[in-house]
This record gives sequence, structure tokens and C-alpha cells, in this order.
Amino acid sequence: MTRFVAPLFILAAAVVALVATPAEARIFGLDHRQLAAAAALVALLVSLTQGTRAADLARVLGSVAVWAVLIAALTGVYAYRFEASDFLGRLAGELMPSEPQVGQGGEVIVNRRLSGQFAVAAKVNGARVTFLFDTGASVIVLTAEDAARAGIGGRDLNYDVPVTTANGAALAAEIRLDTISVGPIVMHNLRALVARPGSLEESLLGMTFLEGLKSYGVERGRLIRTARRGGAAV
Repeated sequence: MTRFVAPLFILAAAVVALVATPAEARIFGLDHRQLAAAAALVALLVSLTQGTRAADLARVLGSVAVWAVLIAALTGVYAYRFEASDFLGRLAGELMPSEPQVGQGGEVIVNRRLSGQFAVAAKVNGARVTFLFDTGASVIVLTAEDAARAGIGGRDLNYDVPVTTANGAALAAEIRLDTISVGPIVMHNLRALVARPGSLEESLLGMTFLEGLKSYGVERGRLIRTARRGGAAV
């Protein structure tokens, strides 16, 4: 019976401190919930170690420490579950700009890159092209390499449209895309530009595509786009 005296005293002292202190006040730097948890843990440790032989004390304390670390880790994972999900999503978006996810409502979801940008995997005239989501671009802009992959290019292009890129002012050629698709969202006959070779590093998914959507927005590090008429836009 005497082994419970010390733990009960610790718990009683904690209760007195909690009752005598206003709810918003902190005790030893802890709020009321933290103090109650700390008191319960200390009482448990005292109860487990009282009467324990010296040879077994290290084993008992080691087991308690392992459980404490596991509980703290699980609590941390739960508390920061949204941040962890966002980070993993950004990492996946950086390393594997794969086909966009499709939500239950038919919306297309793309994770943010670690750099803060959105890499959107699409198909232009059936050829795979990775775009940067760019609301600052008034039209879709293809790099010369992506345009060639989609069967667009050659001597037919007339680079007479002035544009501003990250590398400065440049000229681009105006074209029409037969089809461009992002997941289940498909659009036809869209105006676009092809940048002169060497003037653009990545193709841009601009407003000529975005204006054809029912809606688009960013929620918790994910770009969510919804098509008109259940998935296809023309």
C-alpha cells in the first residue's frame, strides 16, 4: 500500500495546483492540460520504479522511455498531419509530375512542387508535355522542343509575336492546338504560342486553357481544376 503514497501525493498536488490557478494561467511553463499529463506520467514512473530492484530499474526506465517516445511521435504526426501531407505531395510533384489525380467529383488535382510551382502533366495532340501552371500567361506557350514532340514546328512557324519570358523579351509563333488534355479535361482548337528555340525552359499552361474551365483554385498546396459539362471542354 505504501508504494501508492508517493504517486497519490503527486496527483493530489497537481489537482490542488490546477484548482487554485486560473484556467488561462500557466504553471511551471505548462498549461493545465500539459500539467495534468505531466503529473500523471511522473506518478506512473514513481509507481513503476518504487520497490524495483536496481538490476531491473534500468530495464523499466528504458521501456518507459521507449513508450514515451512512441507516444510523442504519434502525437506529433497527428498534430502535423496536414503539413506532412502537403510536404509529401510537394515532393511527389517535384520528383514525379505524373498524371493528375481525379477527385470523386471529377475535379483534377495536382500537387505543388517544392519550389512552389505546379507541374501539370498534359497531352498536346497526343504527345506528353509537362506545363507550368501560370495565370500570368495570357495564352498557352510551348517550348520549341515540346512543340516538335507534338508534331508542331519546322519552317511553317513564323516567329512574329513579341512575348516576355523569364529570359527577357523574345518572339513566338502563333498556332492552334488540335487537342490539349489534362486528365479527363479535354479542349480543342485552342490558340497557343511556340517560343523561339532557347527562349523558354518549360511550357506554360496559360489563360486560354484556364478560361475554359468551370473553376480552378489552390487548396492546401494542391491545384484543383474542374471542367465544364462534367469533364470535357471545347
